[in-house]
Amino acid sequence: MSDHPFYMDLLVLFSIVIACLSSFIAVDLAERMVRYKRSVFFVLFSSCALGTGMWSMHYISMIAMKHESAASYYIPMLLLSLFVPIAASYVLLLLFNNPRTRSSKATLGFGGLLFSCGLLIMHCSGMMSVRYTAAFEQSAGSILGALVLSLAVPAITASYHPNWTAKRYNMFSAKKLLLILVLTAVLSGTNYIAMAGASYVDTGPYIYMGRTPLLNDSMLGMILACTFLLVVAVVLGLMYKDRKQVLFTAQFNEQRYTALFEFSPDMVVCIDPVRKKVISANPSLRQTTGYGQEELSDYKSILFSTGDEQALKAAVKRAAQGQSGKLEIIVKTKSGARLICSTTVFPLVNDKENYVYIIAEDITALAEQQQELLIAKNAAESAARMKSEFLATMSHEIRTPLNGIIGINQLLAEEITAPDHQELLKLQNTSSLALLSVMNDVLDISRLEAENMLLVKAPFKLPALLRECINLFAVAAGHKGLALNLEIAPSIPEQLIGDSARIRQILVNLIGNAVKFTHEGSITVTIEPCSKEGTSLGLLFRVSDTGIGIAPDKLELLFQPFSQVDASHNRKYQGTGLGLAICKKLVELMDGSIWTEKAREGGTDFFFKIPLQLMDTIPRQEYSNEQGVREKREKSEVG
Repeated sequence: MSDHPFYMDLLVLFSIVIACLSSFIAVDLAERMVRYKRSVFFVLFSSCALGTGMWSMHYISMIAMKHESAASYYIPMLLLSLFVPIAASYVLLLLFNNPRTRSSKATLGFGGLLFSCGLLIMHCSGMMSVRYTAAFEQSAGSILGALVLSLAVPAITASYHPNWTAKRYNMFSAKKLLLILVLTAVLSGTNYIAMAGASYVDTGPYIYMGRTPLLNDSMLGMILACTFLLVVAVVLGLMYKDRKQVLFTAQFNEQRYTALFEFSPDMVVCIDPVRKKVISANPSLRQTTGYGQEELSDYKSILFSTGDEQALKAAVKRAAQGQSGKLEIIVKTKSGARLICSTTVFPLVNDKENYVYIIAEDITALAEQQQELLIAKNAAESAARMKSEFLATMSHEIRTPLNGIIGINQLLAEEITAPDHQELLKLQNTSSLALLSVMNDVLDISRLEAENMLLVKAPFKLPALLRECINLFAVAAGHKGLALNLEIAPSIPEQLIGDSARIRQILVNLIGNAVKFTHEGSITVTIEPCSKEGTSLGLLFRVSDTGIGIAPDKLELLFQPFSQVDASHNRKYQGTGLGLAICKKLVELMDGSIWTEKAREGGTDFFFKIPLQLMDTIPRQEYSNEQGVREKREKSEVG
């Protein structure tokens, strides 16, 4: 005859309490593992506590099930039913403890599925461990119902999101309590749905023939009671250890903060922006300013200007809203001294209160040094400007008599016919022209450094200008057997607006250097457009030669005044070293850039890029030399 058991309400309630406690252990320990990765030993102990709790819940519910048949328990199956939930709990908690597996919803869902399977295996093995005087039968519908309900566990684990632990740890948060109640319902429901399908058929007296001793209800009850106490002890021990670690960390952080606050050489003050009260001030502030904590609330008395007072109040207000700030203020000490302070204002927000910290560093000495450096810089610039103006004046004064000497020399050359005298006059003329070239370079570089050179913008024909520059060196290049090539992009307009004299000076310098340092091969001048913005056309000039080239480590010296690649007194190629420096300053004066590169097949490539104005955009009659000078002067005055 089939026997359907009934339950003792008190023990059923006790089993649900055990399930609730186990759920609390699972959720709380999982959260701790998510926040801070734990050791394998911690995970093992946690899984033992959780698995033993579920096992206790199951067997308490079995003891609560009363029927007419006497029950004993087969120990090997009893131990198997204990091992399975511990192993399932260990796998699930291990997945939560690893950041890599925790980030995968599929992995967590699989862990939850293993946990659900462990619950069902625990139930089946637990029921199989019972030895009744009646035959045990289990309906398939109850097992299927328990299986469906247990699938809530993988659904919960797979739905984990890092935002769940975004806030600070709270042992009894609303979300955690809700999750504990859901898991309690799942664990208890799975267990009791499965047990609801259990029935017993009386088959007569039961005779146990095995060698392994059986446990009766009383002995199992004692084991369950001890197990429950063990679970509670483990949980309390873990929580105590964790709490102790938290308290130690908090105490260490407090000591560290106190040390930073008290022994910082900077001035630190903590204020409450709501009550407008100074909470604390470090000794450095009191020693530096002489003010006590009560005197620091009055900004007006400790700051030099109203502007500083308003700026500091605004920074404190922003910090109270969560925005850090940095400013420079002037503090007046109690003795009347003036301190320039670099001040940082930032918030410190916790759950209960909102404080603002002000950290001020005394930079008075640094500010005074900066002021002295600024004065020294201005004096040095003034001296350099005076030097350049002096050189420009002296160069001009020297050029006047030098031009007279050259003129007299030419007159004498027309009058004197003696070959020896003619040779001397020719040598004198060559030397005078060389000296005049040097003085012209010195005058140009001096005027550029003194910022006295103005550009003259006027219309000019670029192709004609380029051919003039090439023709100047045709004879010298012919004597050396060099080919002079000119390549102009077809898209470049014939007439443009700019300072043709300065462009000619740059090209003459670059082509002259190319002829000087090239003994065979060719020299090529290439011009092509590189940009166009409104009425401005950017042109790229390239002067390439097949000469001796320049070592890569010497390239940076090329555009420095008075610098030579070969600085020895007996060098083969003579010169002042001013030509390329003048080119660089002229190009920069025209808002351009100049650079050099080593050619792939030997020699050197010089590039410069300058903007020129298109002729079609502005009427031609507006441009003359005087107009260009005046326009540049007005631009300089505005700048």
